[in-house]
This record gives sequence, structure tokens and C-alpha cells, in this order.
Amino acid sequence: MKALFPILLPSLALVVLSAQDDETAVDTNPPDSRERRFHQIAPNDQVPTVRAITPIDGANVLFLNHRGQIGVAKFSPGLSQIGWTLYSEAKLNALPSLALGPGYSVLAASPQELTQAFDTDRNAELDFFQALARDWPGRGQGVVITAGPIADPHGRVLFALSPHALKPGDPAKARLMAWLPATGQTVPVTESELPIERFALRRDGLLAARLSMPDYTDGYFLSLTELPPPALEPSEPGSAPPPLPFTLPSLIIPAELTQRDRPVAPAFFEEGGTGKLLLACPESRHLVEIVPERAGGLWQGAILLRGLAPKPIRALVEMDSGGLLGGGDEGFTPLSDDPSIYRLVRLSLADDGIVLEFTRPVDRFEAVKAENYSVKAIALGGGETVLPIEPMVESDGKVVVLKGKPPGPGHVLRVVCQNLPSETGETLLSPSAFYTVHGQ
Repeated sequence: MKALFPILLPSLALVVLSAQDDETAVDTNPPDSRERRFHQIAPNDQVPTVRAITPIDGANVLFLNHRGQIGVAKFSPGLSQIGWTLYSEAKLNALPSLALGPGYSVLAASPQELTQAFDTDRNAELDFFQALARDWPGRGQGVVITAGPIADPHGRVLFALSPHALKPGDPAKARLMAWLPATGQTVPVTESELPIERFALRRDGLLAARLSMPDYTDGYFLSLTELPPPALEPSEPGSAPPPLPFTLPSLIIPAELTQRDRPVAPAFFEEGGTGKLLLACPESRHLVEIVPERAGGLWQGAILLRGLAPKPIRALVEMDSGGLLGGGDEGFTPLSDDPSIYRLVRLSLADDGIVLEFTRPVDRFEAVKAENYSVKAIALGGGETVLPIEPMVESDGKVVVLKGKPPGPGHVLRVVCQNLPSETGETLLSPSAFYTVHGQ
């Protein structure tokens, strides 16, 4: 299979076509063909388990299963699955991420190495594996790969190392590393005080990393960091390299919003002209939506419950067509927003208060009662303050403004609409929403 590297080969696309007999078919396509066979789905077919997904084009994806095997699947334009097959019988000790690499390759990572796999004889099976990176400072002292790989828009392949001390005696930190296909070098991109467990990268270079802090039980740390593009010119000999951007916890995803289920599979997507981030909680099936907003040199934003997944989701990706595709032990699951669900879709700060927007008009009689809201500012250093508010419903009935003084920097805003039905009596999907505030 030609696993294409979109930065290097933008004009090519892989097309997976069905064979007439999926059990005995022989790939008779010429070596330069883009066609690849797959198993046509039958009603009694076993579904693939999915731990990672990476798109090849608008209709085809590579996926990693729970055994560490790599597969390929094809979808209709509406993300209905048409077929799938295993692309590799080899079982890798792989982290839950895949990337497309140069030279028609697939990239995966285990704690001990970044691995590249090829289909050298072009028979739709991976048959050659090689290590791209397996040596780094601190490896003998327990430094391992904890997340990745992910390909970035500059042709680099990113993966995380933890823990990593820059010098003997320095405190151990995590580092995001970049493997450079052109030179085969591995260079640091950013560093973090906390280990990086999962990460996603937006097209403009915004990094979202879920950080590990198991001793904190009230939520989960997420960092948002803008990664600089690679330097066009090499540094002067003997000159100090530019300082690395530092990844700090930007947002706290409260445990009460996930039912204490650790969120996984961060994926950026765009909706209505707004860039968003989605994370899945496999056990509770909660889908957590984050709207990143820049405040000065920091990132903050709202954290909302978007919906409940129909099946447990362990992998997420935005397809080229714009749709969201999830995967888990029960196969692939297309995810779409259901406008019929009564939920909070926006939480934002204004000079004179807090703005709430809902999918449906609210019950105006209940919405204007201050006692139907609980609004608190929780200091990041500890302690909380109840914020007095005066609700006002805008003309369309979908927007409620809680008049009052919004929280200052260094707080998590917690808004609970404990009694706010829609005008037709529906109950909110989640009464709680949050906003981490770093600036005004």
C-alpha cells in the first residue's frame, strides 16, 4: 500500500478498491497502481478493534488495533464503512498513534523506538520494518517514548520523551522531539514539567497535550502551546540554539465532567468557522469539547460536554471531508453533532458578565431566576468564590447573559444550571460547564 506523506506528495491519493473474492483474491494491479484490496463487509464480519486512526485521504484511513497490528479501511463520503483488512500481521508494542511517512511508509512508536514500516513488494502487506530513532539522551536511565508519532505540516514526525533531564543533576522534564525525514536527525521541539500522555497538532502548529499528573484527582491537565516552524537557516557555529517553548498546563478538564474517566484521543476539528478540540472518555462515553482562545501570550477556553458517544471511543480523527471519525473495540464510529440535543454550546466571558448559548430556547420563566444558577470562581492556587449574577435572556431565547463581574486571571469558572429546562421541557445534557481563565 502506498501510505502517502501529504507534505511531500500532495498530488497523489490512495484509493482502496474491492476485490471480487476477498478470501482468495490476488493483487494483480501493476506496482505503480493506487488500488488496494480490502475485505468487503458482510453482516457477520468481525469488526476491527481500533486504537489509533490516521487519514490517508477523504475516504481511506490507516488504523492500529489492540494487538498492535496495522490495518486499512475505506469509507463512503458520509463515513459509512465499506471495508477493511489488516495491512500488517506483525504485532507491535505500539503506542496509540500512527503517522504517514515518506517513501510510502507507515510510522508507529513503542516506548523503545520510532519504527517505520514499508510494503516493499507492493502486495498490500507491510513486510519491512526499521527503527528510525532508538537512541536518545537518558535512554539508559529510563527515558522512553510516551506519545506519538504525529506528522506536522512541515514534514517532521513528532513524538514525546519522558522523563528527560537536559543536564546531569537537572530536574527531569518531558520533551517533544521531531524526527526530520530529510536528514534522519532527531531534534527537540518543546519541553514540559509533566510527562506527555497524548497529544494532537492543529494545522497552524497549535499543540494540545494531555499531561500526566496522577496525584491530582479532581481533573486532567491539558496544555496548549504554539510550536514555532523549523528554522530555515542553520545556526551559526558555536551559537546557542534558540530557547525551546515550554509546555505548561493551560486548562483543567474537571473530573466531574468526565465522570472521573480519563479523557483520551485529542483531535482538533473545525465547526462553524471555529477551531475546537475534542477528547473522548471511553468508559463514560462522554465527549468533551474545548474551544481554545488566546489571551495575551497564554491559552484559555471553555470546556463543555458535547455529547455521549454511541460506543466507547479510544481514537478520534478529523477526516479531510470535515467529518469526525471515532474508533474503539466495536469498530469505527462516525461522530456528528446532534442539534436536537438540548445542551450548552458556548460559554464565553464579556466585560459585564458571562454569556451562555444553548441549542434550544430556554424556559424564560426559569432562566431569569438567579437561584437556578451556581457560579463559582475556583482559584488555581486553591480556594473558591461565589459570584453574584443577574440573569438576562436575549430575544431569541437561546442566549442567557449572567450579568456580573467575570472572574479574573488564574481561576477556573464553574457554571451550573441546576434548573434550566428548555421552553419545551427538555433537561440539559449536562448542567455544568467550565472555563479556565488566564487573561482578560
